[in-house]
Amino acid sequence: MAETPILDALIHTVERLRVPLHVPGHKQGRVLPSAFATWLGQAAKLDLTELPGLDNLHQPDGCILASQQLTAAYYGSDQCLYSVNGSSAGIMAAILACAEGRKVLFAGPFHQSAWRGLVLADAEPVFLPSRFHAEQCRHEPPSPEHLRQALAAHPDTAAVFVTSPTYHGVVADVATLAEICHSEGVPLIVDEAHGAHFGLIEAFPKHSVAAGADVVIQSVHKMLPGLTQTAWVHVTGDLVSAATLERWLLTLQTTSPSYLLLASLDVAQAWLREEGPRVATETMNVLAEAGLLPSEMPFADPLRHWLPTGSLELSMTIRSALQESGIYVELADGLGVLSVFGFGITRAEVSRYLSVVNRVLQQTPTSRATGFVPYELEQMGTLAIRPRRAFGKPAEWVPVQKALGRVSAGMVTPYPPGVPVVVPGQRLDEPCVQMLTALSDMHSDIHGMRDGLIAVLQDETT
Repeated sequence: MAETPILDALIHTVERLRVPLHVPGHKQGRVLPSAFATWLGQAAKLDLTELPGLDNLHQPDGCILASQQLTAAYYGSDQCLYSVNGSSAGIMAAILACAEGRKVLFAGPFHQSAWRGLVLADAEPVFLPSRFHAEQCRHEPPSPEHLRQALAAHPDTAAVFVTSPTYHGVVADVATLAEICHSEGVPLIVDEAHGAHFGLIEAFPKHSVAAGADVVIQSVHKMLPGLTQTAWVHVTGDLVSAATLERWLLTLQTTSPSYLLLASLDVAQAWLREEGPRVATETMNVLAEAGLLPSEMPFADPLRHWLPTGSLELSMTIRSALQESGIYVELADGLGVLSVFGFGITRAEVSRYLSVVNRVLQQTPTSRATGFVPYELEQMGTLAIRPRRAFGKPAEWVPVQKALGRVSAGMVTPYPPGVPVVVPGQRLDEPCVQMLTALSDMHSDIHGMRDGLIAVLQDETT
């Protein structure tokens, strides 16, 4: 059986514990409200604090450190750090460790947590857009040649940031991107939040640690059997200080980390060694029999099914029909429907899914919406104010149509996936205003806009 040092230490402590004269206040579940306790069950007993025999995430030297070392050994990284504040904390810490006060090159779409890291680091962004594939309604991975050109144009770049896989499951050529970065002495940060399962079996894409990235952030809870908020960060090589990154990561995490989350991280690393390969193989067989494996492998995540529609109405019709059958998808918007099959999907479940989707598609005209597609914009536009200066300045809400020429005070982010299309400090030009107007008709949930209004700076001075 694979080692689970954190879980083992918790069980050992619980077996000895009789009178909990310590926090947390629910006292191992004794006084949890019954409506919640019924669902949480025995797990409440493991929700402990830093007792003798356990460890401390902020200075690990026992079971937590041992578990992190096991995870690092599995992926082949020099050091692995656990996060109970998701990949968001890891992404922000990576940018702070690599580029405080300097320049970050964003190759392709990025999550809003990367922008928050940029603000905290008072760093300067450079945008390298990736091509939008109109037929598939999704972004292509960043071009290695375009990255080479961008680094030549910006020799003072402190770090390159890439998201792979994207929310829609597109995998970048991380190995080539890493070679290009390293030839210029620049570290490559990869947001691999949706790819912690990569490399588990040969049929999966290679994970970014193996591909040569310097910092790789993975959400355990997204694709591995882990609780929500669990993630880990890998550091490899000497271009990034692991000690500096760890200090920033701990700064962005609570001083009272949940042992339930830490135990979840621990058993996830063990699962990768034990049940993981078998479950992955069985899942791939199910998806292959149903004809659901992407043709783009190894540059696509086989556990995601992206159904491009180009129509919000059609996407919502599919989502509603699936929900009536008890099936809930990850995303439905004006571009398409995203289903995350993940591990353990059964033949019956896949059959049920396909039956509903095919029925809707047969009953619905397949013509797509025409005209302006928001995501086809070449890049985000001009930054009038450095991100850190724009953050927190007084703002006012104005109609999007009257925001032309103003400076954005916040991010505008379709959610999910959480990829910003407007960032603080950005000058709102005509294409951007057009994009925001069209976006309102393509996405049901947009953070940063309210009833057609957008926040702009009252005072645009730097």
